[in-house]
Amino acid sequence: MIVKRTTDSEVIKAILLNPAIYDTIIDDNSPEPKDFQPPMSEGYRYYAGYVNDVIIGLMIYHPYLDGEECHVQVLPQHRKEYAKKFGEQSLLLMDRTRPLYAEIPEFYKNVLDFAKLNSFKVIDTQLNNFLKHGKTYNTKVLLWDS
Repeated sequence: MIVKRTTDSEVIKAILLNPAIYDTIIDDNSPEPKDFQPPMSEGYRYYAGYVNDVIIGLMIYHPYLDGEECHVQVLPQHRKEYAKKFGEQSLLLMDRTRPLYAEIPEFYKNVLDFAKLNSFKVIDTQLNNFLKHGKTYNTKVLLWDS
């Protein structure tokens, strides 16, 4: 597996607009896929994971609180075999001088469980701030305990 930084919005969209991923990263107030543009400001860093020159996932870092927030996305057909390894390799590319956070709505129990398996600890709960399918959910704020 090779993990390398990318600024190519088409590579980024290839992962984020995958229907299984896009449905997970959006809420009821998000744009339609055709209108989605990934944030490309200076504070955003995207790392793409490749196996045999085929993209399998994307790690996103951006400023958050006193550190950075991360979002890991792995294409469904590659999750079983590569999600853990891609996550581990991507975490090596973070700014280790600052705390690393994740925000995960309680709606995604499997994502919360995956984060906890990868040394993230819940430090806060944001109440009723995620709207999915007309219902509100709390969001957990997690801190990476490296």
